[in-house]
Amino acid sequence: MVGVTGCTKWWRRPDVVAEEVQGPAGAVREERYLFGRYLLSIRCEDSFFSRRFQSLFAECTYDSTGDEDIPHLVLRVRSVRSNPDVLAISLTPCLIDGVDFVRQLFPDRNYLDCIGDAPRWRMLALPKAPFEPVFAFGPSTILVSRSHSWQHMVAMYAISNAFRLQLDIFVFHAASVALGGKGVLLFGDKGAGKTTLSLCLASRGHAFLGDEWGAVSTSTNELLPLRSKASIRRGPRAGGVDEYLQTHWCDTEILPDGTERVRARVGSMFPRASARVVPFTHGFFLRGFAARPAAEQFARDGTELLRVLPLFATICGHPQGQRALELLRTLGKASWWHLDVGGSPEETVELIEETVKEDIWD
Repeated sequence: MVGVTGCTKWWRRPDVVAEEVQGPAGAVREERYLFGRYLLSIRCEDSFFSRRFQSLFAECTYDSTGDEDIPHLVLRVRSVRSNPDVLAISLTPCLIDGVDFVRQLFPDRNYLDCIGDAPRWRMLALPKAPFEPVFAFGPSTILVSRSHSWQHMVAMYAISNAFRLQLDIFVFHAASVALGGKGVLLFGDKGAGKTTLSLCLASRGHAFLGDEWGAVSTSTNELLPLRSKASIRRGPRAGGVDEYLQTHWCDTEILPDGTERVRARVGSMFPRASARVVPFTHGFFLRGFAARPAAEQFARDGTELLRVLPLFATICGHPQGQRALELLRTLGKASWWHLDVGGSPEETVELIEETVKEDIWD
């Protein structure tokens, strides 16, 4: 029998297309990852997506079988029988509106609403083809064109839902490390040095929790590990990083702005820097580069803390006033510093070590 998508555009009848998935999801190997305190299970028929996700988040892999008490989120990526150019994606449970989330996460793609014939579906198209959707968001399924660059969006959609379901966690765009029993977040703009400094600290034996995300529990005031492959750009690096990159093969990517980055597993690079849960005690704003490193303390009840914005996924759908109070209460328990990055990476992290060790607010 010829499927409906064989004779018409797949987005014309998305309800029918969503039912034309391939064999049972149980036939696909399940991969599991721990993000914060939530388990993300992935059952995927697209091998490239599975390999890429596993490569980036191998250090979040969860292998234990004693997970009965760990909440689950299940991502399924399945083929459509009658149209090999379409994938059917489901996420259970799903709490984030797909259309709004995609626009928040990827504003540079300029997705457009595309009006379709199915009343329960919302569709997005690209400006270059405004009448041909690349995504169709239904009540329980997302349809996506394989010709579109969908992998990053789907991965972030699933991970962000895992963050969203953890009501006592704020996730920030920050590097996170542990110096002894103290948890430290490093904030800064793109290229400010967050990855460089966190890897330099890892090379000195400090626990590396992540260079992209920092997760703080509002109930326990703990900093939680969220490790992915480190994204290493050209420029000053800790000696141990250069030594590792010279003797090991790592993925190399070219970013949309033309800059190059290398992806490396920190667990392989610095085995002593294993992640652990620690109290969140210090935050540093990387405010610029100078000839010499310098740290300047500021009041934790000051307006500077208003710059610390959590990821959209950890605040959407919650009462704004309540989340704002929870955020300020959590941040107010830490000691806050402005940091000028200067000299070599080792010189700057020595100042961080000294500041955390001797902080009079402890």
